[in-house]
Amino acid sequence: MSTLNTAGLIQSGWVRYAHAACAVLVLYEHFLQLDNEIELFWKKRWTLAKILFLWCRYFSLVLNITDAVVFLGPKPSHTVSRRFFHWQNAGAGIQVLLTHLILQLRLYAMYSSARKMLIFFIFLSTAETVILGVNGALGLADPKRITTNEPFPGVFICANGEPVGGDHWVVYFYITVLTVEGILLLLALRKAWQYRSCVGGSTLMQQLTRESAIYFFMIFWIYLANLIIWLSNRITLNELGVPFSFAFSSIFANRLLIGVRTAYYGTSRDLDDTYHTPIYFSSAISTISTRGRVQERIELQTFNERIGA
Repeated sequence: MSTLNTAGLIQSGWVRYAHAACAVLVLYEHFLQLDNEIELFWKKRWTLAKILFLWCRYFSLVLNITDAVVFLGPKPSHTVSRRFFHWQNAGAGIQVLLTHLILQLRLYAMYSSARKMLIFFIFLSTAETVILGVNGALGLADPKRITTNEPFPGVFICANGEPVGGDHWVVYFYITVLTVEGILLLLALRKAWQYRSCVGGSTLMQQLTRESAIYFFMIFWIYLANLIIWLSNRITLNELGVPFSFAFSSIFANRLLIGVRTAYYGTSRDLDDTYHTPIYFSSAISTISTRGRVQERIELQTFNERIGA
């Protein structure tokens, strides 16, 4: 009779708690921001930003709850585990692409909808999609890839691992994601540096830059932690950081759009369906000085009404 692996049992418990906690967090965030969702998105016209926001918000909800349900299952079958990881891998790629598209849309508006930025973002998104797609397909097709419902005798949980002595497909995934995140952060910081002498006080440009930096800082360490976990390749721990990357990336990206629209449209008390310049901007540009006119131009150009970001 095989001895129960106590460490594996404890670690599988950590994974279950992590997925359950992140599902609860995403669900809580969903209800917390429901009023903003209705006022700032559902009551506004359809734009690309609105579509991405709602898609990311509800896809993340489904992804995290599905993960939690599967991982909380007491004795998943091997077939369930295999099919689940196909779904999870596809979902992870979609989630990453959605959040990156939201950030790129925001940067595109910050760069005054410049054509060269549009071309660059199309190239970046296409390259990322191809790399993640090929990487995911090769990873799932790798015969050495480990997928099981019982990583240790008596320890039942959906688990997968990288092949020993083979390619580290999940590691390649996180390296790709971190590379794109770094590029987007540099673009946001470049725009902030460019207007450092023109933008003063608590302006929208500073807010966007600050939120972009906070987003990258938080999600960078989450992705890096996942990278380290998968490099260590402990089969009962590999999934420990995955739900945090799903939950926090979608929450931060959606909050970035919520923050921008709140600053542009004003508070939820006086929101309507017209596109006007709120008091926030008017008070910031009331002076007739050259500095005030420059600040007005910068502030108004940060919100692109055509794309809604």
